[in-house]
Amino acid sequence: MSDQDRPAASALDAIIPTNPLAALSCWIGIGSVVLCGFGVLLGPIAIVLGWLGLKKWKMQESNYGATTSKVRAWIGISTGILGIVISAVFWGMTVFNGV
Repeated sequence: MSDQDRPAASALDAIIPTNPLAALSCWIGIGSVVLCGFGVLLGPIAIVLGWLGLKKWKMQESNYGATTSKVRAWIGISTGILGIVISAVFWGMTVFNGV
């Protein structure tokens, strides 16, 4: 489905995520950054869900849903990677400092 063939956004698109994989990826990725000790666990989950969300974003019903799904998936992937890096530094400092 091309972008020109998609219907306009509805009010429901703004409230309910049209791609739950992308939304989960976004929130888990943010959680992996905020909960720096758990980034090693949450980061890969966010990356995989974001990647699956990117594969699904083209099937959305409206332009708004397709765009927000793509953005949420990329936020999940990037914050998942950042969460892994922050968590690795956190655990590395903890182990090497003996805290």
